[in-house]
Amino acid sequence: MTDRSDFYPRIPFYMAYPAQSMYLTEMEYEKDLERMKSYYPAEAQKVMKLVEQRLDELEYEGSRIYDEEPDRLMIQMEVDRLYRMLAEEEETGKESRSTYFEMVPLSLSERRPCRDSWLCSMVGVLFNTELYKRRCRHRRCRRYW
Repeated sequence: MTDRSDFYPRIPFYMAYPAQSMYLTEMEYEKDLERMKSYYPAEAQKVMKLVEQRLDELEYEGSRIYDEEPDRLMIQMEVDRLYRMLAEEEETGKESRSTYFEMVPLSLSERRPCRDSWLCSMVGVLFNTELYKRRCRHRRCRRYW
């Protein structure tokens, strides 16, 4: 009969449970991401603020943003909603508050085309990037917290 210590080499305690550093790693990712966001131009920071607010509203367990394959129409409707909010702010010159009726999706016949395609694209890119980041964090961290 062989001794178990011959088959399983001894390792230090801190290496036996490597998942303990998961929290610190995630905090480092968040800190680095916030630093990089601070380098965004002013217009992009304004858009990013709206994107983060909307995704904070959509971030709950069982949310549609965590579906295995998110609905493309849902994403496009959210991007259109954010673009409309930005366009209204630009027209009025002040920040607007979303009401219950703005949260109800417009029918496809009532959708207005984007007047500023660059801004539409930027809203879409920032929304999808932030959505991806939150989906990854949700997948990585839901087992640990």
